[in-house]
Amino acid sequence: MASSPSVCKKVGPVEEENGEPDHSLQEMLKAIADERNRLTVRQETSGLGCFKDDRIVFWTWMFSTYFMEKLSPREQDDMLFYVRRKLSYVSPDQSEGKKVDVEVYRRDSKKLPGLGEPDIDWEESVYLNLILMKLDYVVTCAVCTRSDAGDIHIHRKKSQQVYASPSKHAMDSKGEESKMSYPNIFFMIDNFEEFLISAFSAKRLDSANRHSVTLVLLETET
Repeated sequence: MASSPSVCKKVGPVEEENGEPDHSLQEMLKAIADERNRLTVRQETSGLGCFKDDRIVFWTWMFSTYFMEKLSPREQDDMLFYVRRKLSYVSPDQSEGKKVDVEVYRRDSKKLPGLGEPDIDWEESVYLNLILMKLDYVVTCAVCTRSDAGDIHIHRKKSQQVYASPSKHAMDSKGEESKMSYPNIFFMIDNFEEFLISAFSAKRLDSANRHSVTLVLLETET
């Protein structure tokens, strides 16, 4: 299993099962932008930030609305991810250090953390679920050459859907347990050997030319 971090490029919305576009991601991003603008205006006009409780109300509302209720992702994506920060030490200068864990629950679990629970970083939990649940990812491996004029010619390419995860597996040990990688996000390719072989072997390449391998990760809205 390969774990590959990468840069994403947006390529367009995906339709829901009923054929209608899913606009919940745009709604989420607009709500987040409006909240940030509100905080900026408050800071500029009064010199005050936002009370912690005020921010918790907004982010728990976002989490509940877009991941637990009617605007939650597709039915088959029934997992919820919570970013928990626990105090782990206090240094001599009184600065606090916090341990970060990612907890995973099924949406219908009776053990879900309560909305507003202080150890949960609700803003980061919204972002993490957005990345994992609201977007689809496709990785493309291409074998290319570049002409003297700088033009790129693609000899062979292979695309496959991949899934984002806050954990990772070693590529050379399929049986090894996953390790938490958050805040780094990895993208899993279960059959990476087959995937790479199919990208290289289907067409004989001219040995006189120097070839490069390009790996691109694209994201689309769920």
